[in-house]
Amino acid sequence: MNSSMLWFGFLPVLAFLIVDAVSGKRRALWGALVLGAVEAGYTLAVFGSLDYLSLLAFVVLGLSVLASLRSRDDFYFKIQGALINILFAVIMLIAFYGFHRALLLDAAHKYLDLDKLVSMNPQLQKDMLEETFRLLSYQLPWWLVLHSLWTIYAAANWGKWGWAFVRVPGFILVLVLASAFAQAAAMRGG
Repeated sequence: MNSSMLWFGFLPVLAFLIVDAVSGKRRALWGALVLGAVEAGYTLAVFGSLDYLSLLAFVVLGLSVLASLRSRDDFYFKIQGALINILFAVIMLIAFYGFHRALLLDAAHKYLDLDKLVSMNPQLQKDMLEETFRLLSYQLPWWLVLHSLWTIYAAANWGKWGWAFVRVPGFILVLVLASAFAQAAAMRGG
């Protein structure tokens, strides 16, 4: 999982909104897919490969765009972020309960280099940071499911701007809340 994985959901949404405003839904869906492909290309160029989560996100994006084009209904594109969140939640829960692995802690060690991060920020305590990532690996999946349900509801019942607000700023809000709750739990001692 790399830092550009987050953008797989945001940039295609932005492309969809902008292109839809000037050219219509069909071109907007193609624009979202093209921008998703550009993101995948960027990830390949910078990191040398797509990890399985980034690849999964791109495949779901492609399938949702194709389903929306085929049905002439952008609903499938609008719920692709929810589908990705649910898949990530399932993966994290299986890893946590089935294999006793905290995926976010593993990712933090691999991609953030926690030792370097702690040495650059003396106010951070490595044990507390590791416990926060461990707890977040358990708690975040439930927040992702909540956000997915909210996104699906917005896609089915609200206009594109209401849905986009839930999809992007709503996702950021969910990440902030999940992180705050995990950090508070880590400070209390688990």
